[in-house]
Amino acid sequence: MTEIINTSLPIYSFSVASYHKLVDAGILKEDERVELIEGKIITMSPIRSPHAACVERLGYILKQSLGKDVQIRAQNPITLGTHSEPEPDLAVVVFKKDFYEDAHPVPKDVFIAIEVSQSTEKYDRDTKMPLYAKYGIAESWLVNLNKKEIEVYRNPSTEGYTSITVFGLKDKLKSGFLNPFSVKRAFKVKKSK
Repeated sequence: MTEIINTSLPIYSFSVASYHKLVDAGILKEDERVELIEGKIITMSPIRSPHAACVERLGYILKQSLGKDVQIRAQNPITLGTHSEPEPDLAVVVFKKDFYEDAHPVPKDVFIAIEVSQSTEKYDRDTKMPLYAKYGIAESWLVNLNKKEIEVYRNPSTEGYTSITVFGLKDKLKSGFLNPFSVKRAFKVKKSK
């Protein structure tokens, strides 16, 4: 027999502080693939090798282009308000000598948040991009492994980003933060014979 849960009852919403207490208490393990989004603990998809390779390639491209004035954080949290601590695949953040040892970056520290999507395109587009916009992240990218495109979101507002540009394999990605680069460099592309 299936039990039906009354959804009119209040649902507990975790704060960033209570989320951290779950880790401190050993309820959540530090290496668990979860993130806090608007008070909900969300299970993240396993990282498949094409996804990992794209994250590494983009990290390398960004580091070459931006140098030592910024930090490139791979799959580490950023704190957005009191109820969200997403883990973008990459985040270009303000350089800090302590490498954010005392606290994760907050919106004013983040130049670009990047999500690489292989099986999570809808979630990243419909949940993560609006979340980044809501907290004023100036630029976010959705790197679509299936379509081999990079969607660049700019001009954040509380309603979402007001500018979205899609760059394909034949394009050079232009950003307000780095030198243009060939989108093809971000993806494994077979050479034509």
